[in-house]
Amino acid sequence: MTEDYLQIMIESLEKKIDVLDRVLELDKEQISIALEQPFDMEKYDKSMDKKGTLIDELNKLDDGFTSTYERVRDAVQTDPGAYAEKIQRMQDLIRMAIDKSVAVEAQEQRGKQAMQSAVNSKRKEIRTIKVSNAAATQYYKAMSRINNVDPQLMDRKK
Repeated sequence: MTEDYLQIMIESLEKKIDVLDRVLELDKEQISIALEQPFDMEKYDKSMDKKGTLIDELNKLDDGFTSTYERVRDAVQTDPGAYAEKIQRMQDLIRMAIDKSVAVEAQEQRGKQAMQSAVNSKRKEIRTIKVSNAAATQYYKAMSRINNVDPQLMDRKK
């Protein structure tokens, strides 16, 4: 029974590594979307939704791993030698998962910087548009005054 639970834990870790790989791919995709000109918000939102689904899956895998570990903890701690091979495999997978998690965090930081750059670029574009609109409005106001001749002194004598 404990062997089965350990195998389930190993499969859970393998799935987690696969999901982390997909998160890394989505992070790269988000960075490229953020650097595209013009920025496509809809495309970025879709990518964020996909990543949210993957994060939910990671949380479920972690919860399942923890609950399964709780079932076998006593047996494994009592006789670790009997399960040494599976424990070693899990340790290797945990190291790989941690490495992938660190890579995801680093990629997230790069993505955050790329997104910040895209936001700053959009702000600059909006500011330029506002200034252009204000200048055009002033120009039209000034031009409309040219046609209006202010009343002049009129000689009322006849």
